Amino acid sequence: MEKRSGIQNFEKFKYINTVNALAGGDITKWSLILAMPYERVLTKLLLNKTEAQYQKRYSELIAQ
Repeated sequence: MEKRSGIQNFEKFKYINTVNALAGGDITKWSLILAMPYERVLTKLLLNKTEAQYQKRYSELIAQ
């Protein structure tokens, strides 16, 4: 589904996709994200992933 929607078009932006997501789409916050320690950014990304997995599973269980 994602591939058919054109997700590959975002590949040209590389790490900026992640920076933009962490900044909530606010370009004025990009430099703040880039200045953060790697460990903090990685922890936030792992938290986001865990939350997304939980929400997906929870939605699947409700739909049953």
